[in-house]
Amino acid sequence: MTRKQDVIFYKLLFYYHIYVVVYRSLYGMENPGDHYIGGEWKYLTHWNAMIQIFYYLAIGIVAHMKKHLQKYDYLRSTFFGCIVFPLSWFVGIMFWVLYLIDKDLVISKNAVYNQSEWFNQMKHTFIVFWTLLESFIVPHIYPPLYVGLRVCILVTLCYIAWVHVIYFVEGFWVYPILKVLSASTRIMFYLAIVIGYLLLYNLGERLSSYFHKNKKQRSSFEKYDSVSLV
Repeated sequence: MTRKQDVIFYKLLFYYHIYVVVYRSLYGMENPGDHYIGGEWKYLTHWNAMIQIFYYLAIGIVAHMKKHLQKYDYLRSTFFGCIVFPLSWFVGIMFWVLYLIDKDLVISKNAVYNQSEWFNQMKHTFIVFWTLLESFIVPHIYPPLYVGLRVCILVTLCYIAWVHVIYFVEGFWVYPILKVLSASTRIMFYLAIVIGYLLLYNLGERLSSYFHKNKKQRSSFEKYDSVSLV
């Protein structure tokens, strides 16, 4: 892809996730008696959309910097490899697996779902395609394994901890599946989540290596210098 095409690609993704967040705030789920802390921030889907917005906004800011582009490219690639790619895939896969097993495991029976089916696809399906497309288009310099694993584990533990903060404060499980699991089964479920997230990180690294195995690794910010991405 040319520089202009890459810029258009990143712009589209930035505004795509802006649209997702705005639409979700206007037509969110109505859950009677839902006055729990966190608002939309209870849900991992919202975390993912906001992280994507931050990621693409940061690309636009850093692209204007003349110095230390290699350092920022490493940070950007680490952020994509450890958070953006595996989190998007995790949200998509986890949602649809549980949804197909039993919709009530991810959406409360009492909730009024005001969002259309196509928007559901935007939140939980297309996000996988976009990150796969970026892996194919942009070469990413993945961090050393010990760094990647630590970041991935930290991300998963942070959200698990946040879910429990909501439960201990309000007595409410964000996702209905957690309500039907016993304490011991819940621990195994969390362990499976961490392992699954790490496997997705490994998948992202392998895909990036496969897509760009014959290309010279260099700073992908070089072609964005002095170009507005946002």
